[in-house]
Amino acid sequence: MDQIKNLLSQVSIISKKNAEILDATGGRFNMFRICGVDHYENTHSAILAEFLNPNGTHGLKSKFFECFIETVGEQFTIEDFNCKNARVHTEFAIPGGRIDIIIEDKQRERAIIIENKIFAGDQWKQLKKYDEYANKTYKNENYLILYLTLDGREPSKQSGEGVSCLTISYTETIINWLEKCVAIASRFPMVRETIIQYSNHLKQLTNQDMDNKNKEEITDLLSKVENLRAAKVICQNYSKTFDAIIEKHFNPKMEEFAKANGLEYHYNRCDEQYVSFIIKNPKLEDKCCIFFTFEKGHFHYGLFNYPRKYKLSKDNRETIHKKLEEKGIQSRKQSDWWPFYAYIDNLNIDIWESDIITSDKFLKACIEKIKIILDIMKDIKL
Repeated sequence: MDQIKNLLSQVSIISKKNAEILDATGGRFNMFRICGVDHYENTHSAILAEFLNPNGTHGLKSKFFECFIETVGEQFTIEDFNCKNARVHTEFAIPGGRIDIIIEDKQRERAIIIENKIFAGDQWKQLKKYDEYANKTYKNENYLILYLTLDGREPSKQSGEGVSCLTISYTETIINWLEKCVAIASRFPMVRETIIQYSNHLKQLTNQDMDNKNKEEITDLLSKVENLRAAKVICQNYSKTFDAIIEKHFNPKMEEFAKANGLEYHYNRCDEQYVSFIIKNPKLEDKCCIFFTFEKGHFHYGLFNYPRKYKLSKDNRETIHKKLEEKGIQSRKQSDWWPFYAYIDNLNIDIWESDIITSDKFLKACIEKIKIILDIMKDIKL
């Protein structure tokens, strides 16, 4: 136990030192985060498309695009792609959907299709639709589908089973590419600094914003045999500790609120990066519930069809979105199963645990959203 306490103390010191460096150098200042770019895939797609565009306002022609292909490496299978004359489109409409980013050569004989996923799940047969379109449009199957996510995960079976696609990630592919782009833009200061800011923003999103020297210190610290064993024990008990925090500081108060408002409260855990708080209204006959999730650094909430065999009608979904807009809530239509979801933006994700332990900030944020949804749903006929 002493070894674990000592390890936690040393890691805490390094982490605090990293925070002090960020404060002293302005490293926390980032316009992308300030403007709420974090979770909006369309915005990320627009940023990436502008860098990739040979005719982009950056003025560096096809250099960024060529660097991107080099970063993807040997897995880039399209031969003789003309980078200098490429055309870049976002939200490109095809039968049954829209492609986030598509890059075509001038003659439209070759194409790179990029499906960009930050936090959203796959739509029904999404990659299959892209593949069908591309197979009909480009000669000799001269196209490549890139599935871009924060961590490089594989697409769901229903979306991409049987489809040949290459998974890439913000964590490695995009950040590595952007770091190379910084060197390319060395004589274009405005472009260079924008790339640096965006790269730093992505590092925050992917939990990589610690100074390299401090990372090395932690690695060296954990490399010692006695510390490695202690770190393993900490890792093995993380989930139980997380559950204990929720159970002690959050669940009792949420259960009390739910009972007072005729609701049923359930707390679920799927893994260490995903937890959910389900609020069921008996009056809705289990047709849908209010769902809160914490996933990969963000909180979002919304209505979820429960059980899945039930779907809200199109008229009901449109009514819900209209009412949300009237309340100033920017919601997103995720799928038939998620009639809507939105992000809780007034929480500091980096220290959200302290919002549970030392205050009721997280609880109050959840209750505020529940009240809004219940108010909207009271006039919905199911």
